[in-house]
Amino acid sequence: MGIIAAQTNMPSSKFVSPKNGDTVPANTNFTIKMAIAHLETGHFTNAAETYFAAPQVVNAQGDIQGHSHVVIDKLTSATQTTPTDPANDFVFFKGLNDAAVGGVLSVEVGGGLPAGSYRLASINTAANHQPALVAVAQHGALDDMIYFTVA
Repeated sequence: MGIIAAQTNMPSSKFVSPKNGDTVPANTNFTIKMAIAHLETGHFTNAAETYFAAPQVVNAQGDIQGHSHVVIDKLTSATQTTPTDPANDFVFFKGLNDAAVGGVLSVEVGGGLPAGSYRLASINTAANHQPALVAVAQHGALDDMIYFTVA
C-alpha cells in the first residue's frame, strides 16, 4: 500500500467552478476549476503500464504525491435517486496530471455539454492511480461532488 498519509495530511478538494447548483450554457466550452489541499499534484504514471503497480508515497511535508481526475455523469434529472452506472453514464473524464497552479487544478470541457442535469466529481489518487490512502477510517470526504444544470 505504501506510506499512508497522516490524519493531518489527508487530501481534500472543492470545486470552485462550476459551483453546486450552477447553470452553464449548453454546447459551450466551460472550465472546471478545483481547489486542492494536501495532495502534491503533478505526479502521474502511465496507467497502461503501471496501474496500481507501485505503493503510495508522500513528500517531505507528508502530503501524498499524486494527481486528480474529474468526471461528469449525465443524470435523468436533478432529483434522480437511482444509482448511476459508472461504466456507461459518464460523459466527461479527464486526468489532471499537471501540478496545481495556486492550489487550483483546471480543465476545459471543450464543446460543453447538451442541456440536462449532471453530477461532477473529483477522484483524488496517488501517482499510480490508487485511491488516496489515509491514516484513519472515520474522516470527511477526500473528494468533492456537485450537481449542475446545462441549459
